[in-house]
Amino acid sequence: MNEFGTPADIDVAGAIEKVKKGSRLIWVLGNLDARRHARLQEVSEDVYLMDPEEIMESKDPEKLVGRSPVLVCEHGVTSMFLAKELRKRHIEAFSIDGGVEGMFKWHS
Repeated sequence: MNEFGTPADIDVAGAIEKVKKGSRLIWVLGNLDARRHARLQEVSEDVYLMDPEEIMESKDPEKLVGRSPVLVCEHGVTSMFLAKELRKRHIEAFSIDGGVEGMFKWHS
C-alpha cells in the first residue's frame, strides 16, 4: 500500500471505473497499432499517448497526466513502474494489470 491506501495495479473493470470518474487513460510505450487502440477504446474513447521519459522528467507531471491517471503499456511493466514513481510524487496513478495484453486475456 501507499499514501493513497490503494494498490497501483488495477484490472480492466477498475480502469473503466476510474476513467468514468475522469481519469485519463494513457498509453506510455511506443506506437499504438489499430488492434491495441481498439482494445483501449473499450476503456475510454480518449487514449492519450505519452513518452515515459517525458513524464519522468517533467517538473509538473500532474499537468501532463492529471490527478489520477490510468497508465497502460504492452505487458504492464513500464506502466507499473511509472505508476509507482508518480505515486512517490503524490499523484495517485494506476496501471492496468498485465497491460494491453492482459486486456486481451480479460475478454477471452
